[in-house]
Amino acid sequence: MTDKYASEYPLPGGVDQYFNSLVTLLKRVSDDPPHQQELVDFVLQEYPRTRGSTAVGQYIAHITRSGLWTIKDGKYRLTPDGSTLLEKVASDDDAARRMLMEMKIQTFAGYEEVLHCLDQGARTFDEIDSALKSALQAGWKSKNQTGFRLSWVRSLGYVEREGNAYKLTPAGRVLLESLDPPNGNGENANGNPPPLVKQAMELADSIDKAAVSGKDGAELERRTCDAFTYLGFAAEVVGGAGNPDVVIDASMGAGTYRALIDTKSRSGGTVQQNEVNFNALKQHKAKFNADYVMVVGANFSGGNLETWAQENRVRLLRTEELRQVMLAHAEGVIGLDRLEVLFRDGGSTDEAVFSELLAESENTVQAMSLARALYQAVRNDQDKEGILNADSLFYILGGEHSIPAIESTIAILKSDLIGALATNANGSLYTRLSPRMLNDKLAQLSDRIGGDQETVR
Repeated sequence: MTDKYASEYPLPGGVDQYFNSLVTLLKRVSDDPPHQQELVDFVLQEYPRTRGSTAVGQYIAHITRSGLWTIKDGKYRLTPDGSTLLEKVASDDDAARRMLMEMKIQTFAGYEEVLHCLDQGARTFDEIDSALKSALQAGWKSKNQTGFRLSWVRSLGYVEREGNAYKLTPAGRVLLESLDPPNGNGENANGNPPPLVKQAMELADSIDKAAVSGKDGAELERRTCDAFTYLGFAAEVVGGAGNPDVVIDASMGAGTYRALIDTKSRSGGTVQQNEVNFNALKQHKAKFNADYVMVVGANFSGGNLETWAQENRVRLLRTEELRQVMLAHAEGVIGLDRLEVLFRDGGSTDEAVFSELLAESENTVQAMSLARALYQAVRNDQDKEGILNADSLFYILGGEHSIPAIESTIAILKSDLIGALATNANGSLYTRLSPRMLNDKLAQLSDRIGGDQETVR
C-alpha cells in the first residue's frame, strides 16, 4: 500500500449508486465549472439525505484525490481523465465502468484483493473483511473500508449481493481474469489496538457470545446496555415482567429521544417470528414514553417477522451490525443525533442508511487527519517565504481537502481551547505549540472535560 491510498471513501445516493452519483457530479462540473460553494450547494440539493458541508467536503475531496477534477482559477474543472470518463459514459457505459475500476485499482489499495477473494465463490462480508485486512496487513479496526470498496465494485457491476453473501458477476469474472494476482505487500500496523477499539472489540465479542448462549438472557441484557453506554447513551437494564430489557436515552435538549431494547438470546442463533411479542413491545413503548423500539439478536428469520417489524415500526438489529457501529465509533465518534437513524422505522436496517451512518465515522476520522496534516504543514512551511492561509494550504495539501474544511479546521486549531496555531501580523499562520506541548494540551483538555465521566461497566 505504499504507493496507493489506504483509505477509500463513499459517495451519496446509496451503496449501489456510487458510480451514478459520480457521473452526476462530473456532469455538473462539466456543464458549468462551479466555485466551491456552488458545488457544495449542488450536492446538498441533489442528495438531501447528506448531512452537512463536512460530509460534502469529503465527497468533493475524494473525487479530487481520484484525479477526476481539479481546481483552476478558483473553479472545479474536469481533468482529462474526468472528461474521458464522461465521454465513455455517453458512448459505452461498460467501458466507462471498466475505466473507473482500473483507476480504482491503480489508486486505492485493496480492490484486487477483494476480487481475488471472491474468485473461489461467494463470501460473506466478514470473510471478505478478514481476507482483505490480512492481505493488506492493514491497521483498520472497523469494517468501513471493506464496506466502501464492496459498495464501489457493486455500483460498477462487478460484484453482486445475494442474501448475506457477495459474489462476482459475469463482468467481474472477466475483469478478474485480466488482473495479476495481488502481491500481498502492505503496511503492517503493529502493536495493540487503541483503548477505545480494544474496548469495542471486547464488548462486541461478549455480545456475540451472550446472543447465542440460549440461557435466561440476563447476560445479553447487561452487555447490550454496556454497548449503548459505550456509544454515549444513558442506558439502564430494567427487565422483569411488563418491562423492556434495556432503556436508553439520548440527552440532546430539544432533540432528546428514548429507545427501548428487547434482547433475544437463542442457542440456534436465529430469532423466530413467534418469539417477538409486538403487542407487549407496543405496551412497553407507551408505558415508558419511548420514541423507538428495537430488538437485538444474533440473526432474524425474516419473512413474517420482517413484515411485522416493519408494520409495528420495531427495528431489528443484528449483533454483527452493532459490532460495526461500535468499531466505527471507536475510530471516529458518531454523535447521538446521527445514531438516531439506527432506531427510525422498522424491520432490518436499510443497507444504504447503515452505510451513511458508518460514513459519519469516516468523516470524523478524515477531519482528525486534516487537523494533523494542517498542523504539520504549517510547522514545516512557516519559515518559508509567502503567506500560509487556507488558500495556500489547499495547494500544499494537494487539493485533497476543501477550502471550507481547511478554514473550519484552522479555526479550531487557533481557538483558545486548542491554541495550536496563530496568525502573525502579515496574516500568515504559525505554530504556537510544539508537538509535545500540543499533546500535553489535548491530554489536559481530555482530563478536564471527560476525566470524571463514568466508564463502561
